[in-house]
Amino acid sequence: MFKRKEKQISDSQAISALPTTRKEVFFDLLAHRKMTLFSLSCFVFMFFIPLAVDLFYFGFLEAAAMANDKFEYLFSLVFYSMLIMLPCMIIGFLGLAGGFYAVKKLVWQESTTFSIDFFFGIKENWKHAIVNGAIFGLTLFGLIVGGSYLLIYSPTSPIWCGIGVGALIVFFVTLGIVNALTFTQDVYYSNGYGVTVKNAFCFLGLLNWKVLLTFLFTTGVVVGLGCINYLTLAIGLVLFAITNSVVIVLYTLMSHEMFDKYINKEYYPDMVGKGLYKVNKEA
Repeated sequence: MFKRKEKQISDSQAISALPTTRKEVFFDLLAHRKMTLFSLSCFVFMFFIPLAVDLFYFGFLEAAAMANDKFEYLFSLVFYSMLIMLPCMIIGFLGLAGGFYAVKKLVWQESTTFSIDFFFGIKENWKHAIVNGAIFGLTLFGLIVGGSYLLIYSPTSPIWCGIGVGALIVFFVTLGIVNALTFTQDVYYSNGYGVTVKNAFCFLGLLNWKVLLTFLFTTGVVVGLGCINYLTLAIGLVLFAITNSVVIVLYTLMSHEMFDKYINKEYYPDMVGKGLYKVNKEA
Protein backbone atom coordinates (compact mmCIF):
# COMPACT_ATOMS: atom_id res chain seq x y z
CA MET A 1 0.00 0.00 0.00
CA PHE A 2 1.12 3.51 -0.74
CA LYS A 3 1.22 5.95 2.12
CA ARG A 4 -0.29 9.34 1.39
CA LYS A 5 2.34 12.05 1.32
CA GLU A 6 1.43 15.01 3.51
CA LYS A 7 1.75 18.45 2.07
CA GLN A 8 4.44 20.44 3.82
CA ILE A 9 3.75 24.09 4.57
CA SER A 10 6.59 26.44 5.40
CA ASP A 11 6.40 28.95 8.24
CA SER A 12 6.30 31.83 5.78
CA GLN A 13 3.37 30.24 3.93
CA ALA A 14 1.49 29.68 7.18
CA ILE A 15 2.11 33.26 8.28
CA SER A 16 1.02 34.70 4.94
CA ALA A 17 -2.28 32.86 5.27
CA LEU A 18 -3.12 34.59 8.56
CA PRO A 19 -5.78 37.34 8.30
CA THR A 20 -4.44 40.89 8.33
CA THR A 21 -7.75 42.72 7.83
CA ARG A 22 -11.20 42.22 9.30
CA LYS A 23 -12.53 41.37 5.85
CA GLU A 24 -10.03 38.51 5.76
CA VAL A 25 -11.07 37.46 9.27
CA PHE A 26 -14.68 37.20 8.07
CA PHE A 27 -13.87 34.97 5.10
CA ASP A 28 -11.37 32.98 7.16
CA LEU A 29 -14.11 32.12 9.65
CA LEU A 30 -16.48 31.17 6.85
CA ALA A 31 -13.83 28.94 5.30
CA HIS A 32 -12.45 27.22 8.40
CA ARG A 33 -15.04 27.53 11.17
CA LYS A 34 -18.25 26.68 9.31
CA MET A 35 -19.41 24.02 11.76
CA THR A 36 -18.56 26.21 14.75
CA LEU A 37 -20.65 29.04 13.31
CA PHE A 38 -23.51 26.66 12.47
CA SER A 39 -23.45 25.18 15.99
CA LEU A 40 -23.41 28.64 17.50
CA SER A 41 -26.40 29.63 15.35
CA CYS A 42 -28.28 26.62 16.68
CA PHE A 43 -27.41 27.53 20.28
CA VAL A 44 -28.72 31.08 19.76
CA PHE A 45 -31.88 29.86 18.02
CA MET A 46 -32.73 27.56 20.93
CA PHE A 47 -33.50 30.69 22.94
CA PHE A 48 -35.83 31.91 20.17
CA ILE A 49 -37.93 28.73 20.06
CA PRO A 50 -40.65 30.22 22.35
CA LEU A 51 -40.88 33.17 19.96
CA ALA A 52 -41.10 30.83 16.95
CA VAL A 53 -43.92 28.86 18.61
CA ASP A 54 -45.83 32.07 19.36
CA LEU A 55 -45.49 33.35 15.79
CA PHE A 56 -46.44 30.01 14.21
CA TYR A 57 -49.49 29.54 16.46
CA PHE A 58 -50.92 32.98 15.88
CA GLY A 59 -49.83 32.92 12.24
CA PHE A 60 -52.01 29.85 11.80
CA LEU A 61 -54.96 31.58 13.50
CA GLU A 62 -54.50 34.70 11.38
CA ALA A 63 -54.39 32.64 8.18
CA ALA A 64 -57.56 30.81 9.23
CA ALA A 65 -59.34 34.10 10.01
CA MET A 66 -58.44 35.51 6.60
CA ALA A 67 -59.47 32.31 4.81
CA ASN A 68 -62.91 32.49 6.48
CA ASP A 69 -63.30 36.25 5.87
CA LYS A 70 -63.28 36.99 9.61
CA PHE A 71 -61.20 40.13 9.25
CA GLU A 72 -62.71 41.64 12.41
CA TYR A 73 -60.58 39.21 14.45
CA LEU A 74 -57.37 39.91 12.56
CA PHE A 75 -56.16 42.93 14.53
CA SER A 76 -56.90 41.24 17.87
CA LEU A 77 -54.85 38.20 16.84
CA VAL A 78 -51.94 40.40 15.75
CA PHE A 79 -52.12 42.36 19.02
CA TYR A 80 -52.08 39.31 21.29
CA SER A 81 -49.40 37.61 19.21
CA MET A 82 -47.11 40.62 19.62
CA LEU A 83 -48.01 40.93 23.31
CA ILE A 84 -46.89 37.35 23.98
CA MET A 85 -43.87 38.05 21.78
CA LEU A 86 -42.42 40.51 24.33
CA PRO A 87 -41.27 38.01 27.02
CA CYS A 88 -40.27 35.55 24.27
CA MET A 89 -38.05 38.22 22.70
CA ILE A 90 -36.33 38.82 26.04
CA ILE A 91 -35.55 35.09 26.29
CA GLY A 92 -34.17 35.17 22.76
CA PHE A 93 -31.91 38.11 23.53
CA LEU A 94 -30.29 36.13 26.34
CA GLY A 95 -29.11 33.79 23.60
CA LEU A 96 -27.77 36.73 21.62
CA ALA A 97 -25.71 37.80 24.64
CA GLY A 98 -23.98 34.43 24.56
CA GLY A 99 -23.60 34.56 20.79
CA PHE A 100 -21.93 37.96 20.73
CA TYR A 101 -19.46 36.94 23.45
CA ALA A 102 -18.50 33.69 21.68
CA VAL A 103 -18.09 35.52 18.34
CA LYS A 104 -15.84 38.11 19.97
CA LYS A 105 -13.40 35.35 20.90
CA LEU A 106 -13.66 33.85 17.41
CA VAL A 107 -12.77 37.09 15.62
CA TRP A 108 -9.89 37.61 18.06
CA GLN A 109 -8.52 34.24 16.91
CA GLU A 110 -8.51 33.00 20.50
CA SER A 111 -8.89 29.36 21.45
CA THR A 112 -12.50 28.86 22.39
CA THR A 113 -14.93 26.20 23.50
CA PHE A 114 -17.95 27.95 22.11
CA SER A 115 -20.50 26.22 24.37
CA ILE A 116 -18.63 27.35 27.50
CA ASP A 117 -18.06 30.85 26.11
CA PHE A 118 -21.70 31.03 25.02
CA PHE A 119 -23.10 30.48 28.50
CA PHE A 120 -20.37 32.61 30.08
CA GLY A 121 -21.49 35.47 27.83
CA ILE A 122 -25.06 35.08 29.10
CA LYS A 123 -23.84 35.07 32.70
CA GLU A 124 -21.81 38.23 32.18
CA ASN A 125 -24.34 40.25 30.15
CA TRP A 126 -27.81 38.97 31.03
CA LYS A 127 -28.97 42.25 32.57
CA HIS A 128 -28.23 44.34 29.50
CA ALA A 129 -29.62 41.55 27.30
CA ILE A 130 -32.97 41.72 29.11
CA VAL A 131 -33.14 45.49 28.62
CA ASN A 132 -32.13 45.14 24.95
CA GLY A 133 -34.76 42.45 24.42
CA ALA A 134 -37.47 44.57 26.03
CA ILE A 135 -36.56 47.61 23.91
CA PHE A 136 -36.36 45.66 20.67
CA GLY A 137 -39.58 43.79 21.49
CA LEU A 138 -41.47 47.03 22.21
CA THR A 139 -40.12 48.55 18.99
CA LEU A 140 -41.23 45.53 16.98
CA PHE A 141 -44.59 45.59 18.81
CA GLY A 142 -45.06 49.20 17.76
CA LEU A 143 -44.11 48.44 14.17
CA ILE A 144 -46.38 45.41 13.70
CA VAL A 145 -49.35 46.45 15.82
CA GLY A 146 -49.20 50.12 14.86
CA GLY A 147 -48.65 49.31 11.21
CA SER A 148 -51.51 46.78 11.21
CA TYR A 149 -53.85 49.30 12.83
CA LEU A 150 -53.02 51.96 10.26
CA LEU A 151 -53.40 49.57 7.33
CA ILE A 152 -56.69 48.10 8.58
CA TYR A 153 -58.47 51.15 10.00
CA SER A 154 -57.06 54.00 7.89
CA PRO A 155 -57.72 52.98 4.27
CA THR A 156 -59.38 56.34 3.55
CA SER A 157 -56.19 58.29 4.40
CA PRO A 158 -53.46 56.54 2.39
CA ILE A 159 -51.02 59.45 2.64
CA TRP A 160 -51.13 59.71 6.43
CA CYS A 161 -51.15 55.93 6.68
CA GLY A 162 -47.97 55.78 4.56
CA ILE A 163 -46.30 58.48 6.65
CA GLY A 164 -47.19 56.65 9.87
CA VAL A 165 -45.93 53.29 8.64
CA GLY A 166 -42.76 54.91 7.31
CA ALA A 167 -42.09 56.58 10.67
CA LEU A 168 -42.57 53.26 12.46
CA ILE A 169 -40.11 51.56 10.09
CA VAL A 170 -37.46 54.26 10.59
CA PHE A 171 -37.90 54.04 14.38
CA PHE A 172 -37.60 50.24 14.27
CA VAL A 173 -34.49 50.28 12.06
CA THR A 174 -32.77 52.93 14.19
CA LEU A 175 -33.35 51.20 17.53
CA GLY A 176 -32.64 47.80 16.00
CA ILE A 177 -29.18 48.88 14.87
CA VAL A 178 -28.49 50.61 18.21
CA ASN A 179 -29.49 47.36 19.91
CA ALA A 180 -26.91 45.38 17.94
CA LEU A 181 -24.19 47.95 18.66
CA THR A 182 -24.88 47.78 22.40
CA PHE A 183 -24.25 44.03 22.29
CA THR A 184 -20.87 44.46 20.60
CA GLN A 185 -19.88 46.93 23.32
CA ASP A 186 -21.24 44.85 26.22
CA VAL A 187 -18.87 41.98 25.45
CA TYR A 188 -15.92 44.33 24.87
CA TYR A 189 -16.07 47.13 27.47
CA SER A 190 -17.31 47.38 31.05
CA ASN A 191 -19.53 50.46 30.77
CA GLY A 192 -22.88 51.30 32.27
CA TYR A 193 -25.94 50.82 30.07
CA GLY A 194 -26.47 54.56 29.57
CA VAL A 195 -22.91 55.07 28.29
CA THR A 196 -23.23 52.02 26.06
CA VAL A 197 -26.44 53.29 24.45
CA LYS A 198 -24.98 56.78 23.96
CA ASN A 199 -21.93 55.29 22.25
CA ALA A 200 -24.21 53.11 20.10
CA PHE A 201 -26.02 56.17 18.74
CA CYS A 202 -22.64 57.78 17.98
CA PHE A 203 -21.43 54.65 16.18
CA LEU A 204 -24.70 54.51 14.25
CA GLY A 205 -23.71 57.75 12.51
CA LEU A 206 -20.11 56.67 12.01
CA LEU A 207 -20.90 53.26 10.51
CA ASN A 208 -23.73 54.69 8.35
CA TRP A 209 -24.43 52.65 5.21
CA LYS A 210 -22.47 49.51 6.19
CA VAL A 211 -24.44 48.70 9.30
CA LEU A 212 -27.67 49.93 7.70
CA LEU A 213 -27.35 47.52 4.79
CA THR A 214 -26.39 44.70 7.17
CA PHE A 215 -29.53 45.32 9.24
CA LEU A 216 -31.85 45.65 6.24
CA PHE A 217 -30.59 42.50 4.51
CA THR A 218 -30.57 40.37 7.68
CA THR A 219 -32.98 41.42 10.43
CA GLY A 220 -35.08 43.45 8.00
CA VAL A 221 -35.50 40.51 5.62
CA VAL A 222 -36.46 38.11 8.43
CA VAL A 223 -39.05 40.53 9.87
CA GLY A 224 -40.37 41.28 6.40
CA LEU A 225 -40.79 37.59 5.58
CA GLY A 226 -42.59 37.09 8.87
CA CYS A 227 -45.16 39.72 7.94
CA ILE A 228 -46.19 38.26 4.57
CA ASN A 229 -47.74 34.88 5.24
CA TYR A 230 -47.37 31.58 7.07
CA LEU A 231 -44.92 30.08 4.54
CA THR A 232 -42.59 33.09 4.41
CA LEU A 233 -42.59 33.18 8.22
CA ALA A 234 -41.21 29.64 8.21
CA ILE A 235 -38.57 30.62 5.62
CA GLY A 236 -37.53 33.63 7.70
CA LEU A 237 -37.17 31.58 10.87
CA VAL A 238 -35.09 28.94 9.07
CA LEU A 239 -32.80 31.63 7.65
CA PHE A 240 -32.38 33.13 11.10
CA ALA A 241 -31.71 29.74 12.68
CA ILE A 242 -28.95 28.94 10.19
CA THR A 243 -27.24 32.30 9.70
CA ASN A 244 -27.61 34.34 12.90
CA SER A 245 -23.99 33.71 13.96
CA VAL A 246 -22.72 35.05 10.60
CA VAL A 247 -24.72 38.23 11.15
CA ILE A 248 -23.23 38.55 14.64
CA VAL A 249 -19.76 38.22 13.09
CA LEU A 250 -20.54 41.07 10.68
CA TYR A 251 -21.75 43.38 13.43
CA THR A 252 -18.76 42.46 15.59
CA LEU A 253 -16.15 43.13 12.91
CA MET A 254 -17.71 46.45 11.90
CA SER A 255 -17.90 47.53 15.54
CA HIS A 256 -14.32 46.53 16.31
CA GLU A 257 -13.16 48.66 13.40
CA MET A 258 -14.90 51.67 14.95
CA PHE A 259 -13.65 50.81 18.44
CA ASP A 260 -10.06 50.86 17.18
CA LYS A 261 -10.48 54.14 15.35
CA TYR A 262 -12.38 56.17 17.92
CA ILE A 263 -11.73 54.57 21.33
CA ASN A 264 -8.88 52.06 21.43
CA LYS A 265 -6.43 54.22 19.48
CA GLU A 266 -6.47 56.78 22.29
CA TYR A 267 -7.41 54.87 25.42
CA TYR A 268 -6.51 51.20 24.78
CA PRO A 269 -3.67 51.10 22.21
CA ASP A 270 -2.87 47.47 23.04
CA MET A 271 -6.33 46.48 21.79
CA VAL A 272 -5.99 48.09 18.36
CA GLY A 273 -6.24 45.45 15.64
CA LYS A 274 -6.69 42.62 18.12
CA GLY A 275 -7.05 39.33 16.26
CA LEU A 276 -5.18 40.54 13.17
CA TYR A 277 -1.74 39.17 12.30
CA LYS A 278 -0.11 42.54 11.67
CA VAL A 279 -0.53 43.42 15.35
CA ASN A 280 1.28 40.28 16.43
CA LYS A 281 4.04 41.02 13.89
CA GLU A 282 4.57 44.51 15.28
CA ALA A 283 4.60 43.18 18.82
